[in-house]
Amino acid sequence: MPNDRNPQPSDEDEDAFGVGAYQLMARRYVQARLAELPHRPEGTDARLRGLLEIYEELNARGHPEPLTLLADVLGIPVEILVGHLRSAKRE
Repeated sequence: MPNDRNPQPSDEDEDAFGVGAYQLMARRYVQARLAELPHRPEGTDARLRGLLEIYEELNARGHPEPLTLLADVLGIPVEILVGHLRSAKRE
C-alpha cells in the first residue's frame, strides 16, 4: 500500500508516459548512464565511447529499439546518434 514515505508507482504514472514498466525502467537507466558521461568539449571522445557502451548494453539486454530509446533520451534524431556511434567505433 503506497504512503507518503514510500510512494509506489501507479498505473496512471505509466499511462502518462505512454510506456510500460520495462520501457520506463530502461529510460531511467539510460538517463542515469548519460549523467555519468563527460559533458565538457575535451571529453567528447569519452562521451562518444560512453554512448556506444550504453547502446551495446541495451542491445545485449535485448531491448527492442535501443537506437530509438537512446536517441529519444538524448533528444536527437536517430540518424545523428548513428553518426555518433560510428565515430565512436572508429576510435
